Amino acid sequence: MVKDKPTDIRMNNRNRACMIEYSGTMVCVDPSLGILELIGKKYTMMIIGVIGNSGYKKNFNEILKDIPFSSSTIISKRLRELQVGGLIEKINESGRISYKLTDFGSKIREALRPLLMLMDTGQ
Repeated sequence: MVKDKPTDIRMNNRNRACMIEYSGTMVCVDPSLGILELIGKKYTMMIIGVIGNSGYKKNFNEILKDIPFSSSTIISKRLRELQVGGLIEKINESGRISYKLTDFGSKIREALRPLLMLMDTGQ
């Protein structure tokens, strides 16, 4: 009988750990890890909320004003990260810069809503 190597065992365990079963369907967590890490960063969900709440787009100063106690440095950094992650896009209209959610960003925002409501009610 051939014994599994410790690395094989760990890989099998990891494969099981990265899968979430729901209603008979398996979903792998791995493709989501980058976006989940980004969403978990300070002010990211607030930025997604602020831009989405406006219905279309917001400029940097509007976003900064709408997020209390934030700094321009961190908001600027998060906006760049959200662009790289494909959740928002930067729009330059006649020298005026604004930001809007991409279709993907809108879907992420909508998917977060039930989770946030659950966390708010605790049920």
